[in-house]
Amino acid sequence: PTLRPHQLEVALLRDEAGQITVDTIPAHIDGERTEVPEAAGRAKPDLVFPNWGDHAYAKVTLDPQSVEWVRANIERVEDQLLRQLLWSSIWNMVRDQQLKSTDFLGLVREKAPLEDIAVLDGILGQALTALTRFVPEERQDEEAHRFFEAALAALQRAPGGDAKIIWMRTLVASAMVPDDIAVLGRLAHGDETVEGLAVDQDMRWSIAAKYVAYDLRGAQERVRAEIERDPSDRGQRAKLRCEISMPQAAVKRAAWERFVGEGYGTLKLTEAAMSGFNWSKQRELLRPYARRFFEDAAEIARSRDPEYFSSFVTLLFPGYRVEAETLERSRGLITEIDDELPMLARKLREANDELERALRCREFAA
Repeated sequence: PTLRPHQLEVALLRDEAGQITVDTIPAHIDGERTEVPEAAGRAKPDLVFPNWGDHAYAKVTLDPQSVEWVRANIERVEDQLLRQLLWSSIWNMVRDQQLKSTDFLGLVREKAPLEDIAVLDGILGQALTALTRFVPEERQDEEAHRFFEAALAALQRAPGGDAKIIWMRTLVASAMVPDDIAVLGRLAHGDETVEGLAVDQDMRWSIAAKYVAYDLRGAQERVRAEIERDPSDRGQRAKLRCEISMPQAAVKRAAWERFVGEGYGTLKLTEAAMSGFNWSKQRELLRPYARRFFEDAAEIARSRDPEYFSSFVTLLFPGYRVEAETLERSRGLITEIDDELPMLARKLREANDELERALRCREFAA
């Protein structure tokens, strides 16, 4: 609630005869509203950014005209820091329900392929969060497919090296419909190729896990091929993740009993198994465990070492269920254990914060 003073510089951007100019003027911000006398008499800018140089510890919301200008022109801003700050502001507006997640994804599809590699990874990570957390459930498949197609096109055009790797990882992460996962399978198998692209082993395991989780043809053969290719400790953990990803009630039941029982021998193996348990597309199959988590979490916190407890909450909290029911159950558990198990209560509050934000963002986008 505290309004702190800021000494900063305001950037005024104008598109003049195809050339973007940036004028900066000093401003002392104090209180809810501040006039900037130095701006008086100047031509109206196309975009106003009140934190040029990132001197203020502040979150900037762009006005509607500036948002529209960013949508059309952000790749033309030559100042990399300013461009980065504009992307950051746009993302914060999505998180704060001032810009729809679907509109943000449209901007990323169009403009991210034009971005410098120094900021590309962060933008694509935000887009994946928007896609999986902030897009309404009924629109996720459509948005995921549109994003996948844009990422595939960007992958094909990207220069070699890190850019290709970043786009391929994004392609793998964004595949949420069977046809798109099948494209990944063909890329991994070599049936389709992209010049300059090498599909690394981590990507191959991620693709295999998606084949299993979505119950696609050839899933088990793919897992067997990958473990022959990668029999290392990493490969054994990835194979276990694939096994737990199977959309079968018996598999999920046996895995949960291990999670609340003896685990899988080592923490790393148990974490690998946990990472394959929750899949949004298996939500009906997993419905009983959305309840079991809140029944079992307190006992895990009481009886297990902090590392195991932390992994249990982090990997098995049913945050993929962006629903008021999940939030109510979590709040109910906090009420029960707050004084007794403060670490669990804290972790649940953190998870709830993200869940509440996701709920608000989905409602706003809808």
